[in-house]
Amino acid sequence: MTELRTPSTLTTDDGEPLSRIGLGTAAFGAEESQADTIIRRAIDLGINWIDTDAVSGRGEVERRVGRSLAALPVGERPFVMMAIGFDWDGRSPRARLRPTLEPRRLRLQLERSLSRLGTNTADLVKLHLATPSDALFEDAWSMLLDLRQSGLVRSLGLIAPDSAHLERAERIGACDSVHVELSLIDRRAGSDLLWRTPTSAVIACRPLAGGELTDPPTEASDDALQPVRRLLQTIAARRRTTPAAVATAWSLSWPGVAAVAVGARSADEVVAVAKAAEIELSVRDLSDIAKLLPALGGGRGPVHPHRVADAA
Repeated sequence: MTELRTPSTLTTDDGEPLSRIGLGTAAFGAEESQADTIIRRAIDLGINWIDTDAVSGRGEVERRVGRSLAALPVGERPFVMMAIGFDWDGRSPRARLRPTLEPRRLRLQLERSLSRLGTNTADLVKLHLATPSDALFEDAWSMLLDLRQSGLVRSLGLIAPDSAHLERAERIGACDSVHVELSLIDRRAGSDLLWRTPTSAVIACRPLAGGELTDPPTEASDDALQPVRRLLQTIAARRRTTPAAVATAWSLSWPGVAAVAVGARSADEVVAVAKAAEIELSVRDLSDIAKLLPALGGGRGPVHPHRVADAA
């Protein structure tokens, strides 16, 4: 049996561990005031970090987050994760994204994100690995390590790395975090979490699968998800919580997962998931969920977080 490891953690500037629930910003709505309301509500509920990406609105979401952070007292500002690895031309929010690992371009992307966020240093920078060619990977990672050494960047992460990239990164310098998608619908990362190095905090994202697990069904909804949605509602009723919190707690229950970034379009959606870290799903809950997941299709990863070690 493969030994399950305990999650690694990241900390704020004050040495406080990051909350196990973080605020994802990709789903922020069009209204300018929404970002400020959502961020303030998250902080009130004990969430102390935000996950951003320049590709969201082609920089517009970062600008909104930056304006919200500027209005907060310094001591209340959350830890911010940002992402680099994609270029785009023009100002259109629909501009085509182009993956890159060219160090000069990455440095420019980072500087632009810092400017939009209104800060001189980065709490955490995560690197997209979407480019077909990884010939520049070691140069890119070495450049980021230099920025961490200089103090411009405090922590570094990789987005959905395979084992080869993670091992190459670790040979050059420590990777602080690994960022993966992990939900009831997309469980592919569950097959790989056990080989993550103990030095990297695993941060899961999209536990609600972009709302597919919790939004009211529509004509375009996947009918195969209806039994899963009903089960989440049943478990939520037993736990006196919300289906969104149950789905998030499921992602948090995987071995090695330190925290989960949950996207929110309103303050109410933040409230719906804020207490997910306090939910300990029972053997019955996990088994009931595991029985339904194979019907969602093959090749999407393990169905039970506590049995993945036996299959490894």
